[in-house]
Amino acid sequence: MGKIPHFRHPAQHTGLSPAPRYPLHPFSVHDRVYSVYFCDHPIFFPCRLMRFTLAFTFFVLFLPILSAGAADYDYPFDNPYKATVYGTPPESRYRVSNPVKPEIRSLRIEGRQVPNVFSYSRDMYYTTALQDTAAPLLFLIAGTGAEHNSLKMAFLTQVFHEAGFHVVALSSPTHMNFIVSASEHGVPGYVPYDVADLYKVMQWIKTDVEKECDITGYSMAGYSLGALHAAFIAHADSTLKDFGFQKVLMINPPVSLYSSVTRLDAWLTDENLGDTTVREQIEKVIDRFSEYYRTADVTDLDDDFLYRMVTRVNFRDKDLKTLIGGAFRTSSASMIFASDVCLRAEYLVPPQDYPLKTGTSLLPYAQQAFDVRFEEYLDEYLLPFIQYMKPGLDRRTVLRQCSLKDISEYLKTTDKIVLIGNRDDVILDRDDLRFIENTFGSRAFLFPTGGHCGNMRHPAFVETMVRMVRP
Repeated sequence: MGKIPHFRHPAQHTGLSPAPRYPLHPFSVHDRVYSVYFCDHPIFFPCRLMRFTLAFTFFVLFLPILSAGAADYDYPFDNPYKATVYGTPPESRYRVSNPVKPEIRSLRIEGRQVPNVFSYSRDMYYTTALQDTAAPLLFLIAGTGAEHNSLKMAFLTQVFHEAGFHVVALSSPTHMNFIVSASEHGVPGYVPYDVADLYKVMQWIKTDVEKECDITGYSMAGYSLGALHAAFIAHADSTLKDFGFQKVLMINPPVSLYSSVTRLDAWLTDENLGDTTVREQIEKVIDRFSEYYRTADVTDLDDDFLYRMVTRVNFRDKDLKTLIGGAFRTSSASMIFASDVCLRAEYLVPPQDYPLKTGTSLLPYAQQAFDVRFEEYLDEYLLPFIQYMKPGLDRRTVLRQCSLKDISEYLKTTDKIVLIGNRDDVILDRDDLRFIENTFGSRAFLFPTGGHCGNMRHPAFVETMVRMVRP
Protein backbone atom coordinates (compact mmCIF):
# COMPACT_ATOMS: atom_id res chain seq x y z
CA MET A 1 0.00 0.00 0.00
CA GLY A 2 1.57 3.26 -1.11
CA LYS A 3 1.66 6.37 1.06
CA ILE A 4 1.64 9.91 -0.22
CA PRO A 5 2.07 13.33 1.38
CA HIS A 6 -0.89 14.83 3.21
CA PHE A 7 -2.89 17.63 1.67
CA ARG A 8 -5.61 19.56 3.45
CA HIS A 9 -9.07 18.03 3.41
CA PRO A 10 -11.84 19.88 5.25
CA ALA A 11 -13.44 17.70 7.90
CA GLN A 12 -15.99 20.39 8.65
CA HIS A 13 -17.79 22.83 6.40
CA THR A 14 -16.24 26.27 6.09
CA GLY A 15 -18.72 28.84 4.94
CA LEU A 16 -21.01 26.27 3.35
CA SER A 17 -24.49 26.46 4.83
CA PRO A 18 -26.94 24.66 2.53
CA ALA A 19 -30.60 24.43 3.43
CA PRO A 20 -30.86 21.24 5.49
CA ARG A 21 -32.67 18.21 4.08
CA TYR A 22 -32.34 15.98 7.12
CA PRO A 23 -35.49 14.38 8.59
CA LEU A 24 -37.53 16.72 10.75
CA HIS A 25 -39.30 13.97 12.67
CA PRO A 26 -37.95 11.01 14.65
CA PHE A 27 -37.58 7.82 12.65
CA SER A 28 -39.24 4.71 14.00
CA VAL A 29 -38.68 1.15 12.82
CA HIS A 30 -41.63 -1.19 12.59
CA ASP A 31 -41.69 -4.97 12.19
CA ARG A 32 -38.54 -6.89 11.38
CA VAL A 33 -35.40 -5.34 9.96
CA TYR A 34 -33.02 -6.60 7.29
CA SER A 35 -29.37 -5.74 6.72
CA VAL A 36 -28.52 -4.25 3.32
CA TYR A 37 -25.95 -1.80 2.02
CA PHE A 38 -26.02 1.92 1.36
CA CYS A 39 -22.79 3.61 0.24
CA ASP A 40 -21.11 0.18 0.65
CA HIS A 41 -21.99 0.41 4.35
CA PRO A 42 -24.25 -2.09 6.16
CA ILE A 43 -27.47 -0.56 7.43
CA PHE A 44 -30.84 -1.84 8.60
CA PHE A 45 -34.04 -1.36 6.65
CA PRO A 46 -37.55 -1.86 7.98
CA CYS A 47 -39.38 -4.65 6.26
CA ARG A 48 -42.02 -2.30 4.83
CA LEU A 49 -39.27 -0.61 2.76
CA MET A 50 -37.31 -3.72 1.92
CA ARG A 51 -38.86 -4.48 -1.45
CA PHE A 52 -38.24 -0.95 -2.67
CA THR A 53 -34.63 -1.18 -1.53
CA LEU A 54 -34.08 -4.57 -3.14
CA ALA A 55 -35.36 -3.25 -6.45
CA PHE A 56 -32.64 -0.63 -6.62
CA THR A 57 -30.01 -2.94 -5.17
CA PHE A 58 -30.85 -5.46 -7.89
CA PHE A 59 -30.73 -2.90 -10.65
CA VAL A 60 -27.53 -1.16 -9.57
CA LEU A 61 -25.70 -4.47 -9.19
CA PHE A 62 -26.87 -6.05 -12.42
CA LEU A 63 -27.41 -3.24 -14.92
CA PRO A 64 -25.66 -4.88 -17.90
CA ILE A 65 -21.98 -4.38 -18.49
CA LEU A 66 -23.02 -4.67 -21.45
CA SER A 67 -24.13 6.82 -38.59
CA ALA A 68 -21.26 4.58 -38.80
CA GLY A 69 -21.53 0.93 -39.48
CA ALA A 70 -19.50 -2.05 -38.32
CA ALA A 71 -18.91 -5.50 -39.71
CA ASP A 72 -21.22 -8.17 -38.29
CA TYR A 73 -23.11 -5.70 -36.14
CA ASP A 74 -26.19 -7.73 -35.27
CA TYR A 75 -27.14 -6.03 -32.02
CA PRO A 76 -30.78 -7.04 -31.39
CA PHE A 77 -32.37 -4.06 -29.63
CA ASP A 78 -33.41 -0.98 -31.58
CA ASN A 79 -35.21 0.46 -28.54
CA PRO A 80 -32.56 2.55 -26.73
CA TYR A 81 -34.14 2.06 -23.30
CA LYS A 82 -34.20 -1.71 -23.73
CA ALA A 83 -30.61 -1.62 -24.97
CA THR A 84 -29.49 0.36 -21.92
CA VAL A 85 -31.18 -2.00 -19.47
CA TYR A 86 -30.82 -5.36 -21.24
CA GLY A 87 -27.28 -5.01 -22.56
CA THR A 88 -25.93 -7.68 -24.90
CA PRO A 89 -27.50 -11.17 -25.02
CA PRO A 90 -25.25 -13.81 -23.40
CA GLU A 91 -24.81 -15.74 -26.64
CA SER A 92 -23.66 -12.58 -28.46
CA ARG A 93 -21.14 -11.27 -25.93
CA TYR A 94 -17.45 -10.86 -26.62
CA ARG A 95 -15.37 -13.49 -24.83
CA VAL A 96 -11.87 -12.67 -23.61
CA SER A 97 -9.62 -15.50 -24.77
CA ASN A 98 -7.28 -15.62 -21.78
CA PRO A 99 -8.66 -13.72 -18.77
CA VAL A 100 -6.12 -12.27 -16.37
CA LYS A 101 -6.50 -12.12 -12.59
CA PRO A 102 -6.40 -8.41 -11.68
CA GLU A 103 -4.81 -7.16 -8.46
CA ILE A 104 -6.62 -4.77 -6.14
CA ARG A 105 -4.24 -2.20 -4.65
CA SER A 106 -4.62 0.80 -2.39
CA LEU A 107 -3.00 4.05 -1.42
CA ARG A 108 -3.46 6.18 1.68
CA ILE A 109 -3.05 9.89 2.25
CA GLU A 110 -1.07 10.35 5.46
CA GLY A 111 -2.86 12.38 8.12
CA ARG A 112 -6.14 12.52 6.21
CA GLN A 113 -9.20 12.98 8.42
CA VAL A 114 -11.84 10.34 7.70
CA PRO A 115 -15.19 10.19 9.54
CA ASN A 116 -15.59 7.14 11.77
CA VAL A 117 -18.58 5.91 9.77
CA PHE A 118 -16.26 5.63 6.73
CA SER A 119 -13.25 4.17 8.55
CA TYR A 120 -13.39 1.08 6.32
CA SER A 121 -12.82 3.37 3.31
CA ARG A 122 -9.73 5.21 4.52
CA ASP A 123 -7.62 3.78 1.67
CA MET A 124 -8.31 4.54 -1.99
CA TYR A 125 -8.63 1.29 -3.92
CA TYR A 126 -7.82 0.67 -7.57
CA THR A 127 -7.19 -2.28 -9.89
CA THR A 128 -4.09 -3.19 -11.87
CA ALA A 129 -3.67 -5.78 -14.61
CA LEU A 130 -0.04 -5.67 -15.72
CA GLN A 131 1.73 -7.38 -18.60
CA ASP A 132 4.81 -9.57 -18.13
CA THR A 133 6.71 -7.63 -20.78
CA ALA A 134 7.13 -4.00 -21.85
CA ALA A 135 3.83 -2.40 -22.87
CA PRO A 136 1.94 0.89 -22.88
CA LEU A 137 -0.14 1.62 -19.76
CA LEU A 138 -3.81 2.52 -20.07
CA PHE A 139 -5.65 4.34 -17.29
CA LEU A 140 -9.34 3.37 -17.20
CA ILE A 141 -11.86 5.72 -15.55
CA ALA A 142 -15.27 4.57 -14.32
CA GLY A 143 -18.65 6.14 -14.99
CA THR A 144 -20.93 7.88 -12.51
CA GLY A 145 -20.80 6.30 -9.07
CA ALA A 146 -18.93 3.22 -10.30
CA GLU A 147 -16.03 1.50 -8.60
CA HIS A 148 -12.71 0.42 -10.11
CA ASN A 149 -13.80 -3.24 -10.18
CA SER A 150 -17.49 -2.84 -11.03
CA LEU A 151 -18.94 -5.07 -13.77
CA LYS A 152 -18.26 -2.69 -16.64
CA MET A 153 -14.79 -1.85 -15.35
CA ALA A 154 -13.87 -5.50 -14.84
CA PHE A 155 -14.89 -6.28 -18.41
CA LEU A 156 -13.00 -3.34 -19.90
CA THR A 157 -9.92 -4.17 -17.82
CA GLN A 158 -9.86 -7.65 -19.38
CA VAL A 159 -10.42 -6.29 -22.90
CA PHE A 160 -7.61 -3.73 -22.77
CA HIS A 161 -5.21 -6.13 -21.07
CA GLU A 162 -5.91 -8.65 -23.83
CA ALA A 163 -5.17 -5.86 -26.33
CA GLY A 164 -1.64 -5.58 -24.90
CA PHE A 165 -1.88 -2.78 -22.33
CA HIS A 166 -0.87 -2.59 -18.72
CA VAL A 167 -4.20 -1.48 -17.19
CA VAL A 168 -4.87 0.68 -14.13
CA ALA A 169 -8.60 0.97 -13.35
CA LEU A 170 -9.81 3.88 -11.21
CA SER A 171 -13.12 4.49 -9.46
CA SER A 172 -15.16 7.51 -10.47
CA PRO A 173 -14.49 10.58 -8.32
CA THR A 174 -18.25 10.41 -7.65
CA HIS A 175 -17.86 7.01 -5.94
CA MET A 176 -17.96 7.03 -2.15
CA ASN A 177 -14.51 5.47 -1.67
CA PHE A 178 -12.86 8.10 -3.88
CA ILE A 179 -14.70 10.95 -2.14
CA VAL A 180 -13.71 9.74 1.32
CA SER A 181 -10.12 8.75 0.58
CA ALA A 182 -8.83 10.98 -2.23
CA SER A 183 -11.02 14.01 -3.00
CA GLU A 184 -9.30 17.27 -2.05
CA HIS A 185 -12.51 19.25 -1.62
CA GLY A 186 -14.95 16.43 -0.89
CA VAL A 187 -17.63 17.94 -3.16
CA PRO A 188 -17.98 15.78 -6.31
CA GLY A 189 -19.75 16.76 -9.50
CA TYR A 190 -17.69 19.85 -10.40
CA VAL A 191 -15.56 18.63 -13.28
CA PRO A 192 -12.48 20.87 -12.69
CA TYR A 193 -12.17 19.60 -9.10
CA ASP A 194 -12.86 15.97 -10.04
CA VAL A 195 -10.33 16.05 -12.88
CA ALA A 196 -7.66 17.60 -10.65
CA ASP A 197 -8.22 14.79 -8.12
CA LEU A 198 -7.98 12.10 -10.80
CA TYR A 199 -4.84 13.63 -12.29
CA LYS A 200 -3.11 13.74 -8.91
CA VAL A 201 -4.04 10.12 -8.16
CA MET A 202 -2.79 9.06 -11.60
CA GLN A 203 0.54 10.78 -10.94
CA TRP A 204 0.96 8.89 -7.65
CA ILE A 205 0.11 5.55 -9.25
CA LYS A 206 2.37 6.27 -12.23
CA THR A 207 5.32 6.75 -9.85
CA ASP A 208 4.64 3.41 -8.16
CA VAL A 209 3.93 1.33 -11.26
CA GLU A 210 6.96 2.62 -13.16
CA LYS A 211 9.15 1.01 -10.49
CA GLU A 212 7.88 -2.50 -11.21
CA CYS A 213 7.19 -2.77 -14.93
CA ASP A 214 8.45 -1.46 -18.26
CA ILE A 215 6.04 1.17 -19.60
CA THR A 216 6.41 2.26 -23.22
CA GLY A 217 3.82 5.04 -23.18
CA TYR A 218 0.50 6.14 -21.70
CA SER A 219 -3.07 6.01 -22.96
CA MET A 220 -6.43 6.49 -21.30
CA ALA A 221 -10.05 5.39 -21.64
CA GLY A 222 -13.24 6.10 -19.76
CA TYR A 223 -16.90 5.33 -20.17
CA SER A 224 -19.90 7.60 -19.60
CA LEU A 225 -18.90 10.34 -17.11
CA GLY A 226 -15.42 8.78 -17.03
CA ALA A 227 -15.13 9.52 -20.75
CA LEU A 228 -15.84 13.20 -20.13
CA HIS A 229 -13.26 13.18 -17.34
CA ALA A 230 -10.73 11.56 -19.67
CA ALA A 231 -11.12 14.36 -22.21
CA PHE A 232 -10.52 17.03 -19.57
CA ILE A 233 -7.53 15.12 -18.17
CA ALA A 234 -6.01 14.96 -21.65
CA HIS A 235 -6.59 18.70 -22.02
CA ALA A 236 -4.85 19.38 -18.70
CA ASP A 237 -1.96 17.10 -19.64
CA SER A 238 -1.43 18.96 -22.90
CA THR A 239 -0.05 21.72 -20.66
CA LEU A 240 1.28 19.78 -17.66
CA LYS A 241 2.86 17.02 -19.81
CA ASP A 242 3.20 14.42 -17.05
CA PHE A 243 1.86 11.60 -19.24
CA GLY A 244 1.94 12.65 -22.90
CA PHE A 245 -1.03 10.42 -23.72
CA GLN A 246 -0.73 8.59 -27.02
CA LYS A 247 -4.46 7.83 -27.32
CA VAL A 248 -7.53 8.74 -25.29
CA LEU A 249 -10.70 6.73 -25.91
CA MET A 250 -14.05 8.23 -24.90
CA ILE A 251 -16.76 5.56 -24.57
CA ASN A 252 -20.39 6.76 -24.57
CA PRO A 253 -19.59 10.20 -23.12
CA PRO A 254 -22.11 12.89 -22.22
CA VAL A 255 -21.52 16.23 -23.91
CA SER A 256 -22.87 18.17 -20.95
CA LEU A 257 -22.90 16.64 -17.48
CA TYR A 258 -25.78 18.86 -16.43
CA SER A 259 -27.96 18.20 -19.49
CA SER A 260 -27.52 14.44 -19.28
CA VAL A 261 -28.22 14.04 -15.58
CA THR A 262 -31.24 16.35 -15.64
CA ARG A 263 -32.65 14.17 -18.43
CA LEU A 264 -32.25 11.10 -16.23
CA ASP A 265 -33.73 12.91 -13.24
CA ALA A 266 -36.79 13.86 -15.30
CA TRP A 267 -37.65 10.18 -15.64
CA LEU A 268 -38.36 10.09 -11.90
CA THR A 269 -40.91 12.91 -12.09
CA ASP A 270 -44.53 13.10 -13.21
CA GLU A 271 -43.20 13.81 -16.72
CA ASN A 272 -42.60 10.05 -16.96
CA LEU A 273 -44.56 8.62 -14.04
CA GLY A 274 -47.76 10.66 -14.12
CA ASP A 275 -49.54 10.39 -10.78
CA THR A 276 -47.48 7.37 -9.70
CA THR A 277 -44.65 7.95 -7.23
CA VAL A 278 -41.16 6.58 -7.84
CA ARG A 279 -41.55 4.08 -5.02
CA GLU A 280 -44.93 2.90 -6.32
CA GLN A 281 -43.50 2.44 -9.81
CA ILE A 282 -40.54 0.46 -8.49
CA GLU A 283 -42.94 -1.68 -6.42
CA LYS A 284 -44.79 -2.55 -9.63
CA VAL A 285 -41.54 -3.47 -11.38
CA ILE A 286 -40.30 -5.66 -8.54
CA ASP A 287 -43.69 -7.38 -8.38
CA ARG A 288 -43.20 -8.46 -11.98
CA PHE A 289 -39.66 -9.64 -11.24
CA SER A 290 -41.01 -11.60 -8.28
CA GLU A 291 -43.71 -13.26 -10.36
CA TYR A 292 -41.16 -14.36 -12.96
CA TYR A 293 -38.82 -15.69 -10.29
CA ARG A 294 -41.69 -17.60 -8.65
CA THR A 295 -42.68 -19.37 -11.86
CA ALA A 296 -39.23 -19.81 -13.47
CA ASP A 297 -37.10 -22.93 -13.22
CA VAL A 298 -34.15 -21.35 -11.41
CA THR A 299 -30.96 -23.42 -11.23
CA ASP A 300 -28.36 -20.68 -10.90
CA LEU A 301 -28.59 -16.95 -10.20
CA ASP A 302 -25.95 -16.09 -12.79
CA ASP A 303 -25.94 -13.25 -15.29
CA ASP A 304 -27.62 -15.46 -17.92
CA PHE A 305 -30.62 -15.94 -15.63
CA LEU A 306 -30.72 -12.24 -14.83
CA TYR A 307 -30.66 -11.42 -18.54
CA ARG A 308 -33.53 -13.84 -19.21
CA MET A 309 -35.52 -12.35 -16.37
CA VAL A 310 -35.25 -8.70 -17.41
CA THR A 311 -35.90 -9.48 -21.08
CA ARG A 312 -38.90 -11.75 -20.50
CA VAL A 313 -40.67 -9.37 -18.16
CA ASN A 314 -42.66 -7.14 -20.50
CA PHE A 315 -41.40 -3.67 -19.59
CA ARG A 316 -42.85 -0.52 -21.06
CA ASP A 317 -40.60 2.45 -21.85
CA LYS A 318 -41.98 4.09 -18.71
CA ASP A 319 -40.66 1.20 -16.59
CA LEU A 320 -37.28 1.17 -18.32
CA LYS A 321 -36.85 4.92 -17.86
CA THR A 322 -37.67 4.53 -14.18
CA LEU A 323 -35.01 1.85 -13.77
CA ILE A 324 -32.37 3.88 -15.60
CA GLY A 325 -33.22 7.05 -13.68
CA GLY A 326 -33.37 5.10 -10.42
CA ALA A 327 -29.92 3.63 -10.97
CA PHE A 328 -28.48 7.10 -11.49
CA ARG A 329 -30.34 8.52 -8.49
CA THR A 330 -28.99 5.72 -6.28
CA SER A 331 -25.42 6.57 -7.30
CA SER A 332 -26.13 10.25 -6.78
CA ALA A 333 -27.59 9.60 -3.31
CA SER A 334 -24.47 7.74 -2.23
CA MET A 335 -22.30 10.58 -3.54
CA ILE A 336 -24.29 13.30 -1.76
CA PHE A 337 -24.35 11.45 1.55
CA ALA A 338 -20.59 10.79 1.48
CA SER A 339 -19.85 14.44 0.74
CA ASP A 340 -22.23 15.72 3.41
CA VAL A 341 -20.61 13.56 6.09
CA CYS A 342 -17.02 14.27 5.00
CA LEU A 343 -17.63 18.03 5.06
CA ARG A 344 -20.06 17.86 7.96
CA ALA A 345 -22.15 20.23 5.89
CA GLU A 346 -25.40 19.38 7.71
CA TYR A 347 -27.30 18.98 4.44
CA LEU A 348 -28.67 15.49 5.14
CA VAL A 349 -27.33 14.78 8.61
CA PRO A 350 -28.40 17.20 11.38
CA PRO A 351 -25.72 18.45 13.79
CA GLN A 352 -27.14 16.57 16.77
CA ASP A 353 -26.61 13.22 14.95
CA TYR A 354 -22.83 13.59 14.83
CA PRO A 355 -20.56 11.77 15.18
CA LEU A 356 -21.91 8.99 12.96
CA LYS A 357 -20.40 5.61 13.79
CA THR A 358 -20.11 2.33 11.93
CA GLY A 359 -23.17 0.99 13.76
CA THR A 360 -25.37 4.01 13.04
CA SER A 361 -28.51 3.32 11.01
CA LEU A 362 -28.22 5.33 7.82
CA LEU A 363 -31.75 4.74 6.56
CA PRO A 364 -33.11 8.24 7.27
CA TYR A 365 -30.24 9.81 5.34
CA ALA A 366 -30.56 7.28 2.50
CA GLN A 367 -34.22 8.20 2.10
CA GLN A 368 -33.45 11.91 2.10
CA ALA A 369 -30.54 11.56 -0.32
CA PHE A 370 -32.56 9.53 -2.82
CA ASP A 371 -35.14 12.30 -3.02
CA VAL A 372 -32.55 14.94 -3.96
CA ARG A 373 -32.52 15.75 -7.67
CA PHE A 374 -29.14 16.63 -9.17
CA GLU A 375 -30.34 20.16 -9.92
CA GLU A 376 -31.22 20.59 -6.25
CA TYR A 377 -27.79 19.25 -5.27
CA LEU A 378 -26.23 21.73 -7.68
CA ASP A 379 -28.16 24.78 -6.50
CA GLU A 380 -28.36 24.02 -2.78
CA TYR A 381 -24.99 22.37 -2.14
CA LEU A 382 -22.44 22.24 -4.95
CA LEU A 383 -22.76 25.77 -6.35
CA PRO A 384 -22.62 27.53 -2.95
CA PHE A 385 -19.46 25.59 -2.13
CA ILE A 386 -17.82 26.44 -5.46
CA GLN A 387 -18.76 30.10 -5.12
CA TYR A 388 -17.33 30.14 -1.60
CA MET A 389 -14.06 28.74 -2.96
CA LYS A 390 -14.17 30.86 -6.14
CA PRO A 391 -16.06 34.12 -5.42
CA GLY A 392 -17.69 35.63 -8.48
CA LEU A 393 -18.13 32.37 -10.39
CA ASP A 394 -21.70 32.22 -11.71
CA ARG A 395 -23.95 29.22 -12.36
CA ARG A 396 -23.69 29.45 -16.14
CA THR A 397 -19.89 29.33 -16.01
CA VAL A 398 -19.94 26.34 -13.67
CA LEU A 399 -22.21 24.42 -16.04
CA ARG A 400 -20.03 25.37 -19.00
CA GLN A 401 -16.96 24.05 -17.18
CA CYS A 402 -18.74 20.69 -16.88
CA SER A 403 -19.35 20.37 -20.62
CA LEU A 404 -17.12 19.22 -23.48
CA LYS A 405 -18.00 22.50 -25.17
CA ASP A 406 -15.65 24.21 -22.72
CA ILE A 407 -12.68 22.49 -24.40
CA SER A 408 -14.16 22.20 -27.90
CA GLU A 409 -11.27 23.95 -29.64
CA TYR A 410 -8.80 21.51 -28.10
CA LEU A 411 -11.00 18.54 -29.02
CA LYS A 412 -11.25 19.74 -32.62
CA THR A 413 -7.51 20.07 -33.11
CA THR A 414 -6.00 17.12 -31.23
CA ASP A 415 -5.67 13.83 -33.07
CA LYS A 416 -5.07 11.72 -29.95
CA ILE A 417 -8.67 11.75 -28.68
CA VAL A 418 -11.17 9.36 -30.27
CA LEU A 419 -14.79 8.65 -29.43
CA ILE A 420 -17.03 5.60 -29.68
CA GLY A 421 -20.73 5.69 -28.92
CA ASN A 422 -24.27 5.14 -30.17
CA ARG A 423 -26.61 7.39 -32.08
CA ASP A 424 -29.52 6.41 -29.85
CA ASP A 425 -27.69 6.99 -26.54
CA VAL A 426 -30.36 7.98 -24.03
CA ILE A 427 -28.14 10.65 -22.40
CA LEU A 428 -27.64 12.53 -25.69
CA ASP A 429 -29.97 14.70 -27.76
CA ARG A 430 -29.72 15.86 -31.37
CA ASP A 431 -27.63 18.89 -30.48
CA ASP A 432 -25.19 16.64 -28.61
CA LEU A 433 -24.84 14.33 -31.61
CA ARG A 434 -24.29 17.34 -33.88
CA PHE A 435 -21.57 18.61 -31.52
CA ILE A 436 -19.84 15.21 -31.55
CA GLU A 437 -19.90 15.01 -35.35
CA ASN A 438 -18.70 18.59 -35.85
CA THR A 439 -16.01 18.37 -33.18
CA PHE A 440 -14.54 14.91 -33.71
CA GLY A 441 -15.30 14.26 -37.36
CA SER A 442 -13.74 10.98 -38.48
CA ARG A 443 -12.36 10.41 -34.96
CA ALA A 444 -15.88 9.55 -33.77
CA PHE A 445 -17.47 6.17 -34.47
CA LEU A 446 -21.20 5.98 -33.73
CA PHE A 447 -23.12 2.73 -33.90
CA PRO A 448 -26.77 3.08 -34.98
CA THR A 449 -28.14 1.35 -31.87
CA GLY A 450 -27.02 0.30 -28.40
CA GLY A 451 -28.45 2.91 -26.04
CA HIS A 452 -26.13 3.99 -23.24
CA CYS A 453 -23.36 1.37 -22.93
CA GLY A 454 -25.84 -1.40 -23.79
CA ASN A 455 -23.73 -2.83 -26.61
CA MET A 456 -20.43 -2.53 -24.74
CA ARG A 457 -19.96 -6.32 -24.70
CA HIS A 458 -20.91 -6.81 -28.35
CA PRO A 459 -17.92 -8.09 -30.40
CA ALA A 460 -18.22 -5.31 -33.00
CA PHE A 461 -18.14 -2.65 -30.29
CA VAL A 462 -15.18 -4.28 -28.52
CA GLU A 463 -13.18 -4.72 -31.71
CA THR A 464 -13.79 -1.08 -32.66
CA MET A 465 -12.73 0.14 -29.19
CA VAL A 466 -9.49 -1.80 -29.35
CA ARG A 467 -8.69 -0.64 -32.88
CA MET A 468 -9.32 3.01 -31.98
CA VAL A 469 -7.24 3.08 -28.78
CA ARG A 470 -4.11 1.45 -30.17
CA PRO A 471 -1.35 4.02 -30.77
